[in-house]
Amino acid sequence: MKRKVEIEDTLDERAQGAIDEVKDLLTQYLDENPETEECPNMGNDLDYSGSVHEIIDGSVPIYTSEIEDTWYLYANELEEAYTNAGFGSNPRENNGMAAIYCYIEEKVNEWYYNNAQDIFDEWYTKMHPEEQEA
Repeated sequence: MKRKVEIEDTLDERAQGAIDEVKDLLTQYLDENPETEECPNMGNDLDYSGSVHEIIDGSVPIYTSEIEDTWYLYANELEEAYTNAGFGSNPRENNGMAAIYCYIEEKVNEWYYNNAQDIFDEWYTKMHPEEQEA
């Protein structure tokens, strides 16, 4: 007997949502700290109050079916992200939610590393136009 099963793939959407929220957090941080002279560090500046971790945590699915679907589609990537994070030896910890968290965190960190400086530079140019004319 054959059965067809549909799986909704939400991992990339969840990671992108976390990235968008971190981008908004960066913009908010810059607007609230106009004296900033260099691109804020995500860990020390943006996550000082745990905001980045809250964003990532809120992006992890909570329903077992979605978690299992994500694991079915991305087991290797989730195991690798969990291993890279150095949490331990059980990527299925907390029903696999810990590894999904690690995966999303990895994507957010990668985006921040590749894009935050450009966002800061654009913001700084707007805030200090007199320095650009010199």
